[in-house]
Amino acid sequence: MNPRKILIPSLILLAGLAASAWLYQGSHSHDDHGHGDHGAETAEAREAKGPHRGRLLTDGDFMLELAIFEAGVPPEFRAWFTKAGKSVPPADVKLSVTLIRPGKVEDRFTFAPEGDFARGNHEVVEPHSFDYVIVAEHAGVAHKWSFEAPEMQTVIAAAAAEKAGVKVEKAAEAELDETLEVYGRVALDLDGVRRATARFAGVVVEARKSLGDKVVGGEVVARLENTQTLVSADVKAPGAGVVIARTAVAGEAVAEGAALYTIAALDKVWVELEIPRKDLARVKAGQAVVLQADDGAEAARGVIASVSPLVSAETQSAVARVVVPNPDGRWRPGGFVKGAVTLASSRAPVTVKASAIQTLFSFTVVFSQHGDLYQARPLELGRRSGDRVEVLKGLAAGETYVSEGSFLIKADIGKSGASHDH
Repeated sequence: MNPRKILIPSLILLAGLAASAWLYQGSHSHDDHGHGDHGAETAEAREAKGPHRGRLLTDGDFMLELAIFEAGVPPEFRAWFTKAGKSVPPADVKLSVTLIRPGKVEDRFTFAPEGDFARGNHEVVEPHSFDYVIVAEHAGVAHKWSFEAPEMQTVIAAAAAEKAGVKVEKAAEAELDETLEVYGRVALDLDGVRRATARFAGVVVEARKSLGDKVVGGEVVARLENTQTLVSADVKAPGAGVVIARTAVAGEAVAEGAALYTIAALDKVWVELEIPRKDLARVKAGQAVVLQADDGAEAARGVIASVSPLVSAETQSAVARVVVPNPDGRWRPGGFVKGAVTLASSRAPVTVKASAIQTLFSFTVVFSQHGDLYQARPLELGRRSGDRVEVLKGLAAGETYVSEGSFLIKADIGKSGASHDH
């Protein structure tokens, strides 16, 4: 066999493998984007895992395994100790762990023995992104470690963030409303509905108005003639408004008191909201309402004028009436409406803009700002009112967070590989 025929294909194969390895290494580097290593631990730290899947830290022949345990309990620190390969009772070690979070916020943990491990004295709140300072005292010797463990964060220069439209503000208290969402319809204001009627029996000589025509009070809308006396008379509009019904037809006979035209003033309308029976005890006259027409037009605000004492047998609901000004005629009787009735109002100590909230790695988060660093902050949320959302846990009043452009921060964290991984 010709050795040359074997050597050349082998060299081509080796070159291809080398190129593949180079491309593979290059495709997993985040440093080229200027973000650094935001979520992944170093290869050395990843490999140093103990039997309880915690991080192994050594100092001479003393070893500490530190884990964040969260199976069925809020996240907590647990620690195990060995010296020269032999287990050390947790009562023989004085352990302290200080976490330094973005913004230089420190959280110090002390430990107490529990079975074969030492347990931290309080919850390790999310995000689990911090610098560690650890001191373990055993047999008169202090063993110390410090290292970084960032996750769910990214670094963006101020100029780049401003150019991208990222805006920040401080979490603050706000007045939040408890609301009830209901539905209803626009109806005529019956106090503004009038009829132009025949004063005597006769024949309609002239019918001047059609459906939809506007009229003013006192305007002649029809003429009648008495068939016996041949006396004619004008029929005048009793008030200003729009013709919504007409029975007057020239040449037809009408009885005394017959309604020839029905005229409705549409500068005000009623919105009749259907209140479910189970909610009737909480809905009262005087409560504020935000109304939204089904055509998506701008919302209107009003108050409940009255709540009907009667419940519909078919819908098991009662009507709450709201009087709505309608100078431009956009509220058309018969149209559907959604209403948000304010049942109560109270202060919330910490709120953020609804536009700031994102979902990241199954967490509901906002992004706190610390100079050029942006940190995902998992939140527990409460009430929502307008564009504000109450924060029950995860962010303190006065902390700076991304109020606009938060989706850009989320995308940058995803791009940088800043995973949620303990």
